[in-house]
Amino acid sequence: MEKLSILWALVRRDYALQYAGSFLGISWMFLQNLVLISLYALVFLVLNLKQPSTQEDFTAYLLTGLLFWIPIQELLVRGTGILTDNRSLLKRSSLGIDLFLWIPYVQFLIHSFVTSIPVFLYLAYSGKLRFSGVLIGYMVLVSSGLYLMLLLHYLSRLNILLKDISPLIRLVSQLIFWGIPVLYYPTGYLKKWNEWNPFTIPLDVFRTSVINGFQAQFDWYHILPFLFFFYLVFLLAKRKFQSVILDHL
Repeated sequence: MEKLSILWALVRRDYALQYAGSFLGISWMFLQNLVLISLYALVFLVLNLKQPSTQEDFTAYLLTGLLFWIPIQELLVRGTGILTDNRSLLKRSSLGIDLFLWIPYVQFLIHSFVTSIPVFLYLAYSGKLRFSGVLIGYMVLVSSGLYLMLLLHYLSRLNILLKDISPLIRLVSQLIFWGIPVLYYPTGYLKKWNEWNPFTIPLDVFRTSVINGFQAQFDWYHILPFLFFFYLVFLLAKRKFQSVILDHL
């Protein structure tokens, strides 16, 4: 419990540093996510870029894709730079590296939950929400964040060794975004390409859980090679990088 209270204090401190001087404070982050989702939805619905026969089908598909991806992208970018951003505090304290890595994960959980509220309310209003799958959907989001955390143990340490790889990570996150079916339907060769993206299966499982009548587009076992690779990277970061990172702080 003591570590949890310390972690929560670090989360609050990180929010304060991120949004210091901002007019809306932390509210700006949630507003930004909602505006981004609304803009994507508006543009794609106006352009009529949908495959199903009803606009509601595409709206549910689009909103759940953005709800899944936006917090994941934030976790990827923030998690990579969390150790570098807290370098001075890490040097002065004995809390250890791993505790700081959980700061962006806790923020990811908060962002996912808050952003999901208006999305799920809209899906419920339009009759597209599978109420029995909401809890499963949240479990998928929690698990997807943990899945990414395996990789972040490595990327956060690499960010210290190479000084700053955050611009590269932002670029990679955009490539990942267009490589998973968030804004489009997987068909033909594009579907084959989607199978090589580590976040396609979690997104597909999430949609299957929360969208009423949605049929899975991919086989779940395609995630196993990525899970195995992420775990190996995690072990590499923990066993080989730990002492080296402490010297570079």
